[in-house]
Amino acid sequence: MSGADGRRDPRNPRNADASRPVPRPRMQDIADATGVTIKTVSRALSDAPNVRRSTRERILAEAERLGFRRNDIAAGLRSTGQTMRTLGVVLGDLANPFFPPMLRGIHEVAARHGYLVITADAQGDAAVERESIQAILSQRVAGLVIAPTGTDFGYLAQEARFGSAIVFIDSAPLGLTADAVVTTNTAGTRGAVAHLIGRGHRRIGYLGHPPHGHGAPKRWAGYTLALRQAGLPVDDALVRRGLTTEAEACRAAGELLGLDDPPTALFADNNRMTMGVLRSPLYAVRRPEVVGFDHFDLAPQLGISVVDSDPFRVGSAGAELLFRRLADRGRPPMQTTVRAKLIVHDRPTFTAVAP
Repeated sequence: MSGADGRRDPRNPRNADASRPVPRPRMQDIADATGVTIKTVSRALSDAPNVRRSTRERILAEAERLGFRRNDIAAGLRSTGQTMRTLGVVLGDLANPFFPPMLRGIHEVAARHGYLVITADAQGDAAVERESIQAILSQRVAGLVIAPTGTDFGYLAQEARFGSAIVFIDSAPLGLTADAVVTTNTAGTRGAVAHLIGRGHRRIGYLGHPPHGHGAPKRWAGYTLALRQAGLPVDDALVRRGLTTEAEACRAAGELLGLDDPPTALFADNNRMTMGVLRSPLYAVRRPEVVGFDHFDLAPQLGISVVDSDPFRVGSAGAELLFRRLADRGRPPMQTTVRAKLIVHDRPTFTAVAP
């Protein structure tokens, strides 16, 4: 977009050099574009009275177009000469034991740099996640770490162009090019299934969460790759994907283990799938060998092998990557990989009892 004098408006993200952050819009920019005073802009954005409806709508539309964010907290700090030393974190579901170690890793790095952490729980809901992200960004935190639930983060493209420091952990974002810390989902799963094949299993069941996002498709790819490399077919009768809860995984495990020719081993693609398998009454009867993606505390006692993606390290690596972004906002996005490791637990401390 060009101004009245024909020059390109540097505050319009579409006119920006993709390698350099563009200035974040100010109230003065809204005032200039709408032909009103800054005081009128401030009153309209604050929903104060005595602003014509048509004027308010015009101001709000321009603020939305420019990507303007009002931040009363940051303004108050600037007036007293203080700075914001706070990081925002949005995690997929804090009820899932996978995420607390990740948060501890972030806290450890943030504390070392002298920053506090504000945390939001997406509760496994993409809509809640988006609201949480927008709320935290409105506070103008120094940076934001996201363990994603949603499948499209294109709405953050404008924030990225403004130079906001945003890092994704555990999965790379869809619809956005950004810094990310990922794990070796395909290689980790392939190694786990190859381990089961090496122990003589030929009928290996698969229980997986919904195939969207970054991790689930890659783990499925690792499963199918291991079978193909061993000359084994992918038997749809042994596959249950699109599972969300432990209860669903429990039912799915019961279906597989209740087949006339049941699998002798199961691969569960996250910790909730694994716990669902263990809750199945037929698990105690059939006693299939199980490998689950994600460590859980009782794995050694139950004799369950796991692919440990080390969420603490993923979290700390994400925070370190965020501080690197803060030190150099203009650098190209980069991706860091944390290697997942197969941990074999052969001998359970105690044995499940059939009902």
